Amino acid sequence: MESRPPVTQLRRARRSSIAAALIGSAAVLLLAAPRAQSGPGEVIVPPHHPTGHAHDHRDQTWPPQPRGLQNVVDFSQPGTEASRRVKFQQRFGELERHGETHTDFQGALGRRFTRVGVVDDEDKAGKARGSRFTYFSHSHNATVEVLVESGSIQSVTSSPASDYQPEITDEEIAEATGLARKHFVSLGQARISARLPVLKGYGILAYHPEGKGFYESRVIYVSFHAEDDAPPEFMAWVDLTHQTVLKTREER
Repeated sequence: MESRPPVTQLRRARRSSIAAALIGSAAVLLLAAPRAQSGPGEVIVPPHHPTGHAHDHRDQTWPPQPRGLQNVVDFSQPGTEASRRVKFQQRFGELERHGETHTDFQGALGRRFTRVGVVDDEDKAGKARGSRFTYFSHSHNATVEVLVESGSIQSVTSSPASDYQPEITDEEIAEATGLARKHFVSLGQARISARLPVLKGYGILAYHPEGKGFYESRVIYVSFHAEDDAPPEFMAWVDLTHQTVLKTREER
């Protein structure tokens, strides 16, 4: 016959089991606590948190930005981009009015040109030193940079298109896309028609397919896609300077 432990030992064993169970439950609760909050905005993160990201973001803006970042344009606000474009055109218009009597400026631009961009220079103290306006002259196939200080033109420099070209503008993309659409429609490709466009047009600055370097004129590579992430169906190399389509390709 098997011997049984006394009643007192059984009670002590039961108490030990209950205590062990309570300790185990508490440990489980502690392990599950990382997402708990001890107060408004204060997050409890245990040591060796898998992401190591335990910073306090209460004093930061949304969307997140690097500390000290300035001149941020929030394109989610209606009218912000439109206002920027108006100011952009106004600054170029003012320069061109002042430059009417500046022969170097007028000669460098010619009759056909594109306003590309303007950069404001500052010294180490943050004081404005001047502004650099960039154009692309279709009349001379050249990039033109104009340095303005205190409201007057200080210098005008030109670089051949084959040496350097600035990034294209949204207006240039729209113009090149329009020329490409007309070309493809003339070939019977109704899906690219501007009236009922099934395909969306995109553009980037084109480079010579062989070797390195820019074209001798302002050439934009245009591609047409059904969706943003879809492969291109039609491609065209558009010369804005001569208003012609250099070559095309269709993916079948």
